[in-house]
Amino acid sequence: MAHEAFLMELEFGIKHLPPTIPEEEQTRIQQRFEELKVLGDQVTEEAIKEAMIEIGKIEWPYRLAYKDMVMMCCSHTQHDLFLKALSPATRKKVMDMGGNDITVPELIHSSLFEEKFSPEEKYEVQESALSARLQMHDYMEEQIKNRPNDYAKSLEKARAQQAKIDEAIEQLRALAKVDLHWQPEIEGKIDQLCMGWSISEPDVSVEDVLHEVEYWKGTLAASEEEEGSDASDV
Repeated sequence: MAHEAFLMELEFGIKHLPPTIPEEEQTRIQQRFEELKVLGDQVTEEAIKEAMIEIGKIEWPYRLAYKDMVMMCCSHTQHDLFLKALSPATRKKVMDMGGNDITVPELIHSSLFEEKFSPEEKYEVQESALSARLQMHDYMEEQIKNRPNDYAKSLEKARAQQAKIDEAIEQLRALAKVDLHWQPEIEGKIDQLCMGWSISEPDVSVEDVLHEVEYWKGTLAASEEEEGSDASDV
């Protein structure tokens, strides 16, 4: 299937969800994924993308709150633990590909990973990533358990940020209806921004969306002025 890669990305993302997601939300996410799997060859790329966004919006505030707690609780990161677990030779290869600037998913899905790493090194990378994730999860679960108020504040802040992004996207949707000429392009940008909710894509930010809102307000205003000028010349 041409869209098999999307399913693999989604499954990989689900396996790396933050440990702080409530059990009922984890169940919702897993059920949503299973709905896609049972469709087999009948599943469409569009359906997969919709599920990626839906699942991403569920886990997004928990992931941001988890990251916030990581920044508050410890000086080392999961990526540090991952690099430390690698053998010197494999670690050098990872560092040459970006080191601290490349995430494990980016590394594993890169063409250079396929070309430059031996099967043994690929296995080592995946096992080291899993080990680091489990170590970090165990540590953070204890930290969050001991600091429930801090975590609650981080989660509240993340949910407020998510609401602002949703509100900004709705502003962009409203602008898409202003001018039929620009509507397809604006809707394409909305689709691109919404994929930022996906657990396999870079996060969307309120600044990104508001930048688009201001850009399209200016573009639509300029287009309206141009049409008015053309009409007056007739």
